[in-house]
Amino acid sequence: MVIRKKVKNMANEEDTFWADRMAEEIIKRTSYDYVAKIPKYSKFVVKTSASLSGVLHIGRLTDTVRSEAVYRALRDKGVKAEFIWVAEDMDPLRKVPEGIPKEYDKYIGMPVTDIPDIQGCHKTYADHFTEDYFKVLSDFETEKMTRYSMRAEYKKGTFRPYIKKILEHVDDIRGIVNKCKFDPETKLSTDWIPWKPLCEKCGKLMTTKFLGMEDGKVKYRCEDYQFEKFTAKGCGHVGLSDPMDGEGKLAWKSEWAMQWAYWNVVAEGAGKEYNLPNSAWFINAEICEKVFDFPAPRPIFYEYITTGGGGKMSASLGNVIFPKDWLKVAEPEPLRYLFLKKIGKAREFKWVDVPRLMDDYDEAARVYWGDEKLDNEKEAIHLKRLFEMSQTGKPKHVRNISYSFAAMIAQITHDPKKIQEILERSHHLKDMTPEEVKAAMGRIELSKNWVAKYAPPEHKFVVLKKMPDLIVNPTLKDLFDLIANKIGMPGDALQEFIYNTAKEKGIPLGAVFSTAYRLFLGKETGPRLGPFLASLDRDFVIKRLRMKG
Repeated sequence: MVIRKKVKNMANEEDTFWADRMAEEIIKRTSYDYVAKIPKYSKFVVKTSASLSGVLHIGRLTDTVRSEAVYRALRDKGVKAEFIWVAEDMDPLRKVPEGIPKEYDKYIGMPVTDIPDIQGCHKTYADHFTEDYFKVLSDFETEKMTRYSMRAEYKKGTFRPYIKKILEHVDDIRGIVNKCKFDPETKLSTDWIPWKPLCEKCGKLMTTKFLGMEDGKVKYRCEDYQFEKFTAKGCGHVGLSDPMDGEGKLAWKSEWAMQWAYWNVVAEGAGKEYNLPNSAWFINAEICEKVFDFPAPRPIFYEYITTGGGGKMSASLGNVIFPKDWLKVAEPEPLRYLFLKKIGKAREFKWVDVPRLMDDYDEAARVYWGDEKLDNEKEAIHLKRLFEMSQTGKPKHVRNISYSFAAMIAQITHDPKKIQEILERSHHLKDMTPEEVKAAMGRIELSKNWVAKYAPPEHKFVVLKKMPDLIVNPTLKDLFDLIANKIGMPGDALQEFIYNTAKEKGIPLGAVFSTAYRLFLGKETGPRLGPFLASLDRDFVIKRLRMKG
């Protein structure tokens, strides 16, 4: 059984914001994990990366946002910090993602930087998805990252000293890896080396089989390689690869360690599957310290953002959500807020939940600015820091209307003048600054897109222009008459009046609301009744409540 030193997952404690706890632990670190040494850092680099074998969805965005939070926490503590993004573009295409032409299966096994662009607008497949991703990322990021390409760094010879050291310590690395392989048949053989040549004839990486060493070069044969249900076709070529030429790559269980040592990485994000003693994270951590004499970074382990069906987002399965689609329905900050909340907890993303997510974010904003108080002071401090970290710029005290209210207005009218009238009638406009009015108008426009594409039937409505053919019992008629007398009150106050009056008179609330909705919408459900009635034309509402048209 492999025994590894347990790395404390600072993201699972509750007292302060998780990124601040992690930054504090990194700065105060007093020992390596596998070597008896004291860490000494010249700078504190936080790394985020992405494999470009598929489209970059919001699941990939989480890694960047969460890693950025640790970088900001380090910087806020006054240390010299840097934030980098590495394109893992030396990785081969392993499967054809959903939405990519099926004929791209001929490129399976080839580095994504060497595959032609699917639309012909960029030099390569990797360039296309990288540029597309960063166009949107600029709306979500707060810090500019220094970008690197693994393919470019290999070609430049950046990693030569590190590759040389890896090859000099093959026996040590093999031993570290084999400690984690419990099945004897899966253990690495004594002729294994962590270098994967790029076939000089067909340009594929997955297909090159190690045959031996000749004068410091790797001899290989290019043959078919089966990966799950996909096959990377080999060309049969037999050749020699010089690891110092950069035409190939290290195995991941050594390459990751090399990245950490070269870039002085102190923290990096990784999915929950890496939080196991025999995972690639801990194997590379040991290699990093024992081969490169660099302290293994602290892992930012996190749960994934899943889709409505509960499954992990996967470009190959097509169940992905793109950052650009979020920006069509909401501001970027609430999505950052979702990503940064308790990263050790799995979160399911469903478009139908957007109003609820926005309400959570708005509550944090009110707490941050002191517009709302929490009884638990620690919770308030934590929520304020979470809100601050969610911002893409300096926090601004700009109050906004609720997303549900915005979605309701968007279904009543699209006319800016009439929207202003609704804000006036609902008692919002008198307290709003010009900047807040602008923010409200923007949210209404965004919510209109949400209603059109994602809102469930119960969230959609059309106000009836004519009085429906509806029989209302006398008790409800009397109540509606009382409500009509209160039209002009703020929506929340009207809601409370309806609730309290119905309760006093012993009228079931379900009957009150369902009848009112049928009266105005022709259906039994609708938005919160008080704010809804307060938003409509006063004379129209009074007339309808009194059954006069």
